[in-house]
Amino acid sequence: MGTAAAIKAVFAIGGMYGGGSERQMVSLLRHLDTRRFRPALYLASRAGPLLEELPEELSVTSFDERYRGSHWPQRLMYRRRVLDMAKYLREVQADVCYDRTFLMTLISAAAAQRAGVPNISTVVTDPTRGFAPIAGRFQFLKRRILRRLYRRSRFVLANSTASARNAERFYGLPAGLITTHYNGIDLERVERLAAQPVNDPWWHTRGDGRAIRIVAAGRLNREKGFHHLIDAVAQISREPAAPSFRVAILGEGDARATLAAQIDQHQLSESVHLVGFQNNPIAWFQSADLFVLSSLLEGMPNVLLEAMACGTPVLSTDCPSGPAEITREGEFGALCQVDSSEALAAGIRQYLRDPAAARTRAAAAQRHVGSTFSIQTAVARLEELLELAAAR
Repeated sequence: MGTAAAIKAVFAIGGMYGGGSERQMVSLLRHLDTRRFRPALYLASRAGPLLEELPEELSVTSFDERYRGSHWPQRLMYRRRVLDMAKYLREVQADVCYDRTFLMTLISAAAAQRAGVPNISTVVTDPTRGFAPIAGRFQFLKRRILRRLYRRSRFVLANSTASARNAERFYGLPAGLITTHYNGIDLERVERLAAQPVNDPWWHTRGDGRAIRIVAAGRLNREKGFHHLIDAVAQISREPAAPSFRVAILGEGDARATLAAQIDQHQLSESVHLVGFQNNPIAWFQSADLFVLSSLLEGMPNVLLEAMACGTPVLSTDCPSGPAEITREGEFGALCQVDSSEALAAGIRQYLRDPAAARTRAAAAQRHVGSTFSIQTAVARLEELLELAAAR
């Protein structure tokens, strides 16, 4: 009996920037069984620092390269993108298509369904709060299109149960249509990168020896809540006998200038640094005393999982959705009220009162991540779904 042909699986995302969805895409592609699958990556734009982390043998194409020099009116661009990806799926004889982020679903799922290719789409952020800030113009129309596309998809996956249920209500989908599929963490990669040093003298300057090192990471936008973290550190720094801080915020984004002005306003330029995109954020997580997730909304935050995998104590807002599931309602990390500088400050104070208890909980969290959120578990489940979709 001959060996079955490998499944041609096209993965799709907007670009390879430094966000959690892009990092998860890299991990999935690096661990996919290439004896069973022939993966390819279709991008809206070939851009972003994570392009360098993709497997060397991976076939990568993008809309902007296929139509280099062409200028389309904005009202025609969406249709042009859908038609091009449908054409690409036919060219490569795709058996199945998988996309991440709802903006890419608008293109990818529409293209796959036009080309007759089974598709799997992924909900990565709770849309009840995450849709409006990202969707841009014509939100009612985009929401209606997504409802139709999700209904026609072979599978729709969400990276947390809360996101799945909220997305069903938000888009008006049948209950149970969306399946939970957790993000996976490459634990071997985390261990390797955690062993590398952070080459930043400021980060290692401990002053009087009592400096507390806090790290946060994500796109510099309002939804990540970094403004609350800065306010919280300012509150504590004004208190009697307050420790000195080294607070590193990793990432880039449109809010950089606003956050920098806020740091200056609080006179925290020595304590809080916007250190930009980092090729190895894991080393920062490993060397921190406390990791803080200050987000107003999330899906299933990779950075929180990675910090826990490092054995670093974590403090997270109890935002919709993800952190409560990851920490098992606070068992494996501290949770605080969302969208509140005071709540974040209270959480940091609790760590300062009993760091030993936080480290004990962090050790349990590290074991929990290893048993529940490994990349091997995530990829094995995705491979099953890709095969089921392609078989249909």
